This record gives sequence, C-alpha cells and structure tokens, in this order.
Amino acid sequence: MNGFEVYKLYLAIKLHFTSDSYNYFTFNGKTRTTLQSFEKRRDKYFFKKLATKFNQDELIQYFVAHFVQNGDTWIGDISKIENSSVYNNWIKKIQSMSFVFSNDLDVLLTDNSFEDLFKVINTHPPIIKQYLSSRISLETLVILNQLLNFIKDFDKSINDPIVWPDIKKKVLKYEPFLSLDKPKYKQIVLSKVSS
Repeated sequence: MNGFEVYKLYLAIKLHFTSDSYNYFTFNGKTRTTLQSFEKRRDKYFFKKLATKFNQDELIQYFVAHFVQNGDTWIGDISKIENSSVYNNWIKKIQSMSFVFSNDLDVLLTDNSFEDLFKVINTHPPIIKQYLSSRISLETLVILNQLLNFIKDFDKSINDPIVWPDIKKKVLKYEPFLSLDKPKYKQIVLSKVSS
C-alpha cells in the first residue's frame, strides 16, 4: 500500500463511523477523494508512514479500533504506532472476545435478570446504563444486538434525543466489522441465564 491508498482507507472508515449516509461496506470502501487532494494535505506524511507498517487488513483493524474509541480521531494522533495502546488493547479484546463477553454477562446479571436488562426504566435500560458507566464493552452490546436485535425496541421506548442516538449509531456502525460466531455467543448467554 502507498500513502494515498492508506488515506482513502482512513477516509472511508472515518466516514463510515461519522456519517449517517456513508457505509463502508455498501460503497466498498470507495470515496470521492483524489490524488491531487491528497498531495495538498499537510499531514500526508502520516499516511505514508502507516503504509510502511501495516497491510490493508491490519490497517482496517487499526482504524476501526481508533474510530470506535473516538470518531473524531486525527491521523497525526494515531500514526504514532509505538504508542498505540488503543490498537493493542483492541486486538487483545477481540482475541479474547468470548471471555470478555462472558465476564460482561456476569456483570450484567449481578443485579438484574436477563429480561430486566432490556426494560427501559426512566431514561435508559440497565444494559445501556452499564455500558455508559464502562462496566461492559461496546462489543458486548454489538453481540447482544446481533442475537436479540434489541435496538429496534429501544428506538421505540427510549426518549433520550442525545445519548441514545450516539450509542445506537456506534453499535450499528461497528457491527459489520466484527465477525461473530453467533451460535457460540448464544450458547454463552444460555449457559449464564440458565445457571
């Protein structure tokens, strides 16, 4: 990959996470950027630097890890690979996702029954409150939405116009980047709920 290709990938993934109308998968990662616009950028060095460090699949993961954490990430902040704890922590979490998910379910089920996690009380249901207090991961929300499709129901019953739309967008935008073994996670849920 060269710097311009890294820039196109960065722009496509950034648009995916920040724009309501752009979907990385629908548009196959294509954007309307040009080589001329890239050459005019003052930060093109950062893209060229990343091109020497990662292949395309790794770059996708690298950008996703950063945009999931902060949708307004600047390339200069994430080009310091040697300081990329965000990416390293994300890789560790993804590699141990079933363990993280299982632990998150334990946290969720400590004070609530499984059904109660999805009941909207006051503003948000307990599962969203646990996410907002950083007690469970975004990945757990994504997995549970894949299994239960709860976002549609929350849309009807959550009246919060500020926090909920951002969470919903983040879950839905992140979902296609996670390849999940749904039967495996379903079994984890069943084992936790039945015990």
